[in-house]
Amino acid sequence: MNIGFSRIPVGKGGAISWIKTFSNYCVSQGHQVRFNYKNNIDVFCSVANYNQPEELKYLRRHNIKILHRLGSIFLDYNYDDKKIISDGNEHFKKLISCADYLVYQSKFCKTVLFRSLYDEKEPDGDIIYNSTNASIFSPNVKPIVRPSNKKIILCSAYWGALNTSLECIKLVIQTAKKLQSHSDIEFWVLGLAPKEVEDYIKKVHLPNITRLNLSKPIDYKLMPRLLKTADLVLHLKAHEGCSNAVIETMNIGTPLVGLNSGSLPELLGDAALLADCTSDISKFPKVNIEDLVEKVLKTLNKASSYRNKMINRSKLFSEEEQCSKYLTILENLYKMNH
Repeated sequence: MNIGFSRIPVGKGGAISWIKTFSNYCVSQGHQVRFNYKNNIDVFCSVANYNQPEELKYLRRHNIKILHRLGSIFLDYNYDDKKIISDGNEHFKKLISCADYLVYQSKFCKTVLFRSLYDEKEPDGDIIYNSTNASIFSPNVKPIVRPSNKKIILCSAYWGALNTSLECIKLVIQTAKKLQSHSDIEFWVLGLAPKEVEDYIKKVHLPNITRLNLSKPIDYKLMPRLLKTADLVLHLKAHEGCSNAVIETMNIGTPLVGLNSGSLPELLGDAALLADCTSDISKFPKVNIEDLVEKVLKTLNKASSYRNKMINRSKLFSEEEQCSKYLTILENLYKMNH
């Protein structure tokens, strides 16, 4: 088959990583891939909101079947301009209306996020969780140089909507403040974020935030080594459909603490501790910061146990299993026309 994808997998973000992983898998199974919608394709894989409705309508007119992969929506608190949110979600619905087959990235993605756009009656579709490249994100990866007398908490910045990015950084700051008396703990806060977010955290001047760089994204090849180096990953983004970062952390085996929000409970099970927080998707959660700090300390104290749990949990999200499910759907769509 010639399989079309929404765009070339270059840039940042979980959807880009998925296109790269799955397109490589398709090639390994003997198929050809195209990163546009007009270049001699047999089936098309529409991802997130990268396509325009007119492009998918073009494919339908040419009797090319479309799989659409869904992960998240525009949440009310993402942007102050509510028109961005309403237009963004309307765009999703137009793309969905063109698809022959829908795949949601988690139960939360299907039954909470997209259900909220359809008056509690979301379109039918399968649930297939994300995976990652296990040859890159492996427990055997080599760590980078680090202090031997410190416990490192790695916090990756969120590069997307300013409001969400700022709320995540505020939680990092609150957590770091609460842990200042623990001289053996330091925070590394890295990754691309809006300039306002970087300016905000720089003004705080916390001595236990020892590495801070929010001016550029973390290099894809460096990310597994950073995860391996860290003693704990603090993951504070809320209401996620299915976080690639969480699955990558599982594959490395680094302990993680996050929010009891979005798809994290179904992804992590008992492999990680999640802090108490509110669940209303129209607002960034109110987080019990005392509970968050307590779970960070508990995880650090039982790091070996949580490492093993994370590695064992990662087996549920193998690249082969998840990618083969997508490919089977595309093969079945292809057969409908041949």
